[in-house]
Amino acid sequence: MFIFDSLLPIFGRTVLPVLLVVASGYFLGRNMVLDSRTIGRILFYLATPSLVFRSLYQTKINISNLQNLALISICMVILTGTLGWLTAFREERRRRAAVTLASAVANNGNMGIPISLFAFGEAGAALGTLYYVVTSFCSNTLGSVVASAGSASVGKAVSHGLRVPTLYAAIGGLALNWLQWELPTGVVRAADLMGGAAVPGMLILMGVQLSSVKVAFNQQPVYAVTLIRLLVAPILAWGLCLLLGVNGLERDIIILQASMPTAVMVTILVTEFDAAPRLVAAIIFFSTLCSIVSLSVLLWILL
Repeated sequence: MFIFDSLLPIFGRTVLPVLLVVASGYFLGRNMVLDSRTIGRILFYLATPSLVFRSLYQTKINISNLQNLALISICMVILTGTLGWLTAFREERRRRAAVTLASAVANNGNMGIPISLFAFGEAGAALGTLYYVVTSFCSNTLGSVVASAGSASVGKAVSHGLRVPTLYAAIGGLALNWLQWELPTGVVRAADLMGGAAVPGMLILMGVQLSSVKVAFNQQPVYAVTLIRLLVAPILAWGLCLLLGVNGLERDIIILQASMPTAVMVTILVTEFDAAPRLVAAIIFFSTLCSIVSLSVLLWILL
């Protein structure tokens, strides 16, 4: 009765819409030839920065809570990455780097933002977007160093991270929000139109990307990383929120975003540096499937 009375309604309102859009992308990817790189570039350079800018420009944000959210999101990347590194201590260097990345980089964009929106409304989506911006910068800088197993310089990795457009969209949105400057209606509506394409676009792209991966679940790191991402991470996030006195909506969004499965973008990093891409594909697929249950239970607790 608990499942039918409590979990299914939450699943239907928050997780199911996300899965249905991902599934549509998955089936399109399995039956049609799609240029996922072009789709990704449109989202990366136009739709997602517009969503980030619009969310942070229009939402009232407490600066103190903003600092705590940014601090905790960075700590989560470091802590979960460290756990992944320790878990894979018997693996060879490239596989250990892959497990570290898969543990550290959560799917805060494709899944985290829409689920934050469906569960907590526009205010939740704005905070979830900010969490995504911080972790995205970390994954594009530290992630490059880890994926290359130390062959890439830190300076080059930071330079790569500074080219991410969502970072500047976030800075611009926050600055205009803080200064209380009003943009022309035409500009705001253009950002609304492009930002509106971000959430469905990210989910469809995620489905397309998942449709092309070849997975092999018979590897111990697959289960270890899934456990770190879906169970250990939310407990760590809750502990950090308790330590820093973060509560209310900010706490709920931090815990929710920390609980996301491994991000699809990790495959891009590990493929670039040939760091066990098939292992990472299996982790992404398995952790995403398991998150259907774990996120439903977590939302039942938070809501």
